[in-house]
Amino acid sequence: MSGTRSGIWRAIWNGLLLRCPRCGEGRIFRTRWEMHPRCPACGLGFERAEGDFLGAIVVAYGVTSILIAAGAYALAALTELSGDVQVAIWAAVGTLFLFLFYRNMKGIWIGILYLMTGRSGSP
Repeated sequence: MSGTRSGIWRAIWNGLLLRCPRCGEGRIFRTRWEMHPRCPACGLGFERAEGDFLGAIVVAYGVTSILIAAGAYALAALTELSGDVQVAIWAAVGTLFLFLFYRNMKGIWIGILYLMTGRSGSP
């Protein structure tokens, strides 16, 4: 059972690091914004169906929401900033976070897709 658990975390970790969830060698992205359709090392298809990108949006939304909620509670507890200033701060932080780390969250989703789709290299 622990071997399966480590395989799950390895696939998600590889995705976070923008590497193929199956082999860990191939890169998911060709450029900053362009994905490889398949792993250059092992041939795993990264997006197998038309709507596969929606899961990445859900992961990005979830992670960003948790970051903003935790940060907002901490900022409210530790400072005397007005609500308007806090909203502006967290809107900027959330936007910047998404811009900088969306690829990594998409990689996490690719790792999850790999785990859910039978681990085959076919599209």
